[in-house]
Amino acid sequence: VVDGQLAGAPPLQPDARGRFSARVDTSAMVGPAAQHQLSVWAEDAPAAVPLRFRVDPAGTLAARADDPAGDDRGALGPHAGRYQYPTDPSWGANRQMDLRAVAVHTAGGALRIDIGLHRLTTLWHPANGFDHVHLTVFIALPGEGPGATVMPLQDGALQDFPELNGMTWHRRLRGGGWSNALFSHEGADATREGTPVAPGAALRVDAARHTRSLTLPAAALGRKASLAGARVWVTTWDYDGGYRALAPEPGAFAMGGAPAGSPKVMDASAVLRLR
Repeated sequence: VVDGQLAGAPPLQPDARGRFSARVDTSAMVGPAAQHQLSVWAEDAPAAVPLRFRVDPAGTLAARADDPAGDDRGALGPHAGRYQYPTDPSWGANRQMDLRAVAVHTAGGALRIDIGLHRLTTLWHPANGFDHVHLTVFIALPGEGPGATVMPLQDGALQDFPELNGMTWHRRLRGGGWSNALFSHEGADATREGTPVAPGAALRVDAARHTRSLTLPAAALGRKASLAGARVWVTTWDYDGGYRALAPEPGAFAMGGAPAGSPKVMDASAVLRLR
């Protein structure tokens, strides 16, 4: 019996020496911070004292890309390189949307994405441990059919940008200081994010290294035996009830440097292909 789920417990038959074994499905277990428990129960006998364990599903480096410092000025479209942060000083030299590195680790069908930024701040006391930046991650899964190219709510589409080499996406992860949501490409369009997927990502923040880690279990990615050949693309912007507004001139809490309707991408990683 795992985590008290008696209905899903497999029946076991001890051998002549009273020994037995069972395989535990950890594909839906997210993040090493969560503690799980396992016990054994039999008719007319008390349950065994539970064993407690944790699952850290992602451990082998599958791809890594460093990102130049100071290129957080708009990554896509005809106005790339001209974008500006809001004028409120809480951004300023903090440059929270400046990507510095992305590393992807895998373990079977599970995935961990470590995203390094110029600086992580907690000026607005965010529940998730960082603010003034929102991360949107697009994932193309191996062995899947055609994915989506639209970038929901970001005023762009992947096919518009040759540097993405025809990438489409099957999972899209969007997260910031107060939200953490995972979607599949089904039903996605310019104004709809797609179909919600559970379980979502486990979050971990390393404030000293200005790094945020996102861990997705295999159950969120189609329970694949391997993610070799998958592609991952990370973008930054900010979010305030929606992706933060963009205008030709920045405001106290509005991005500037491009007309409304331009792609809402401040910085972007290279497309990482997993090995």
